[in-house]
Amino acid sequence: MPIIQNQPTLTVPSNLNELASSLKSLAPQHSETIQLITYALIATALVGIFVYHYIKREETK
Repeated sequence: MPIIQNQPTLTVPSNLNELASSLKSLAPQHSETIQLITYALIATALVGIFVYHYIKREETK
């Protein structure tokens, strides 16, 4: 008998609202340079997560 696993349901509006509130709390207020560096690090992390999941999915095919 195959094991059926439930995949977590992705709720995009909810996740986007959580991301927006998290970014607002992380946003530095001191200087434009620090703000740019912070957002660049966050963007790099997000791209890394997407690339990781893409590679993981492609390896299973």
